[in-house]
Amino acid sequence: MKKILSILALAILCAGAVSCDKNAVPDGADVVSVRAAVSPDPGSIPAAGSTFEAVVVVNQGMYLNVPWTVSVDGTPDWVSVSKTKVKTHFTGTYGGDDVDLEQEGISCTVSANLTGKKRTAVLRFTTEYGTSDVYTLTQSAK
Repeated sequence: MKKILSILALAILCAGAVSCDKNAVPDGADVVSVRAAVSPDPGSIPAAGSTFEAVVVVNQGMYLNVPWTVSVDGTPDWVSVSKTKVKTHFTGTYGGDDVDLEQEGISCTVSANLTGKKRTAVLRFTTEYGTSDVYTLTQSAK
């Protein structure tokens, strides 16, 4: 009888361990939607052109900070973008908790706008699964 109870207790423990999979995706969980955040937001680029760096965080569904690539839709000749490491400084609330960080981000160069009209370019952030989110870059007219 003790042997049967021991086997039954072991089976119950194993069943409990199997049901506690940390990587399990709950039914109905969003695993597709992509959200990209660019910080600091460069705002409207001046007509004279500009070069800037920004930290980029890409989330897909419930997965945070997933690997990504960046491209410019239509590849206009007046804007170029590449993935880079961006150095930032975090100033903490208490003394001694400041920290320098190196995060994934972009380096973007926008040429002078001599067209006389406002123009836009679409930066596309694509995950390893082929899903993407866009950020619209706007440049003022001269």
